[in-house]
Amino acid sequence: MHALALEIPEDVARHIHLPERRAKGMLLQELALRLFEQGIVTAAQAARLAKMQRLEFERLLAENEIALHGEPTELEGDLANLGNA
Repeated sequence: MHALALEIPEDVARHIHLPERRAKGMLLQELALRLFEQGIVTAAQAARLAKMQRLEFERLLAENEIALHGEPTELEGDLANLGNA
């Protein structure tokens, strides 16, 4: 799959009373949270979508009371990375 562009209708965008850059960031974060919460993307993919470091995204999950989930192999990789740190 190639990059996917989403378009916010002008009348909706007009009601988002934030600077454009901040609005884009917030919308990307919200999309990443919901896709992760539904199991559509992994935490790493969601972090990339939200343009955040993985740990930063995990903090965002915690702030939004969304449980971190993943495959056992993903957990094993995370534990191995912690051991190497």
